[in-house]
Amino acid sequence: MEAITGALFQSLPQFGSAGALLALLAFVMRHAASDRGDYRAALGDAETRHAAELARVAEAHDAELRELRDDVAALRKQLDELHLALDVERSERRRAEDQAAELARRARGNAP
Repeated sequence: MEAITGALFQSLPQFGSAGALLALLAFVMRHAASDRGDYRAALGDAETRHAAELARVAEAHDAELRELRDDVAALRKQLDELHLALDVERSERRRAEDQAAELARRARGNAP
Protein backbone atom coordinates (compact mmCIF):
# COMPACT_ATOMS: atom_id res chain seq x y z
CA MET A 1 0.00 0.00 0.00
CA GLU A 2 2.91 2.31 0.79
CA ALA A 3 4.42 1.78 -2.68
CA ILE A 4 1.11 2.52 -4.37
CA THR A 5 0.65 5.72 -2.40
CA GLY A 6 4.18 6.89 -3.25
CA ALA A 7 3.65 6.18 -6.95
CA LEU A 8 0.33 8.02 -6.92
CA PHE A 9 1.86 11.11 -5.32
CA GLN A 10 4.67 11.16 -7.91
CA SER A 11 2.28 10.97 -10.82
CA LEU A 12 -0.21 13.42 -9.30
CA PRO A 13 0.51 16.23 -11.79
CA GLN A 14 -0.25 13.91 -14.72
CA PHE A 15 -3.62 12.81 -13.39
CA GLY A 16 -4.91 16.19 -12.27
CA SER A 17 -7.92 16.42 -9.98
CA ALA A 18 -8.88 12.77 -10.53
CA GLY A 19 -5.40 11.80 -9.36
CA ALA A 20 -5.75 14.02 -6.29
CA LEU A 21 -9.06 12.35 -5.42
CA LEU A 22 -7.51 8.92 -6.02
CA ALA A 23 -4.56 9.80 -3.75
CA LEU A 24 -6.93 11.11 -1.09
CA LEU A 25 -9.00 7.92 -1.34
CA ALA A 26 -5.87 5.78 -0.94
CA PHE A 27 -4.79 7.85 2.08
CA VAL A 28 -8.19 7.57 3.75
CA MET A 29 -8.43 3.82 3.10
CA ARG A 30 -4.96 3.24 4.57
CA HIS A 31 -5.90 5.10 7.74
CA ALA A 32 -9.25 3.33 7.93
CA ALA A 33 -7.55 -0.06 7.68
CA SER A 34 -5.10 0.96 10.38
CA ASP A 35 -7.88 2.26 12.62
CA ARG A 36 -9.88 -0.95 12.07
CA GLY A 37 -6.86 -3.04 13.06
CA ASP A 38 -6.33 -0.95 16.17
CA TYR A 39 -10.01 -1.28 17.04
CA ARG A 40 -9.91 -5.04 16.62
CA ALA A 41 -6.78 -5.31 18.78
CA ALA A 42 -8.37 -3.13 21.48
CA LEU A 43 -11.56 -5.18 21.29
CA GLY A 44 -9.59 -8.41 21.66
CA ASP A 45 -7.76 -7.00 24.68
CA ALA A 46 -11.04 -5.89 26.23
CA GLU A 47 -12.54 -9.35 25.70
CA THR A 48 -9.50 -10.95 27.33
CA ARG A 49 -9.73 -8.63 30.33
CA HIS A 50 -13.47 -9.23 30.58
CA ALA A 51 -13.03 -13.02 30.50
CA ALA A 52 -10.33 -12.81 33.20
CA GLU A 53 -12.58 -10.62 35.36
CA LEU A 54 -15.51 -13.02 34.93
CA ALA A 55 -13.28 -15.94 35.91
CA ARG A 56 -12.08 -14.04 39.00
CA VAL A 57 -15.63 -13.15 40.03
CA ALA A 58 -16.84 -16.72 39.46
CA GLU A 59 -13.98 -18.08 41.58
CA ALA A 60 -14.71 -15.62 44.38
CA HIS A 61 -18.41 -16.49 44.18
CA ASP A 62 -17.68 -20.22 44.36
CA ALA A 63 -15.38 -19.71 47.36
CA GLU A 64 -18.06 -17.67 49.13
CA LEU A 65 -20.67 -20.34 48.42
CA ARG A 66 -18.37 -23.06 49.80
CA GLU A 67 -17.84 -21.00 52.95
CA LEU A 68 -21.58 -20.43 53.36
CA ARG A 69 -22.31 -24.13 52.86
CA ASP A 70 -19.71 -25.01 55.49
CA ASP A 71 -21.30 -22.49 57.86
CA VAL A 72 -24.77 -23.93 57.24
CA ALA A 73 -23.48 -27.47 57.86
CA ALA A 74 -21.85 -26.37 61.13
CA LEU A 75 -25.04 -24.60 62.23
CA ARG A 76 -27.15 -27.66 61.41
CA LYS A 77 -24.81 -29.84 63.45
CA GLN A 78 -25.01 -27.39 66.36
CA LEU A 79 -28.80 -27.30 66.07
CA ASP A 80 -28.96 -31.11 66.13
CA GLU A 81 -26.79 -31.15 69.26
CA LEU A 82 -29.04 -28.57 70.92
CA HIS A 83 -32.16 -30.59 70.03
CA LEU A 84 -30.55 -33.67 71.55
CA ALA A 85 -29.65 -31.76 74.73
CA LEU A 86 -33.21 -30.42 74.93
CA ASP A 87 -34.65 -33.91 74.54
CA VAL A 88 -32.38 -35.20 77.33
CA GLU A 89 -33.39 -32.31 79.60
CA ARG A 90 -37.10 -32.90 78.93
CA SER A 91 -36.70 -36.60 79.68
CA GLU A 92 -34.88 -35.84 82.94
CA ARG A 93 -37.51 -33.26 83.89
CA ARG A 94 -40.35 -35.74 83.26
CA ARG A 95 -38.58 -38.37 85.31
CA ALA A 96 -38.05 -35.86 88.15
CA GLU A 97 -41.70 -34.77 87.98
CA ASP A 98 -42.80 -38.41 88.07
CA GLN A 99 -40.59 -39.04 91.11
CA ALA A 100 -41.90 -35.89 92.82
CA ALA A 101 -45.50 -36.92 92.16
CA GLU A 102 -44.79 -40.41 93.51
CA LEU A 103 -43.24 -38.95 96.68
CA ALA A 104 -46.20 -36.58 97.10
CA ARG A 105 -48.67 -39.48 96.79
CA ARG A 106 -46.72 -41.48 99.38
CA ALA A 107 -46.60 -38.49 101.72
CA ARG A 108 -50.41 -38.13 101.57
CA GLY A 109 -50.83 -41.81 102.11
CA ASN A 110 -52.23 -42.57 98.67
CA ALA A 111 -49.40 -44.90 97.74
CA PRO A 112 -50.31 -48.51 97.04
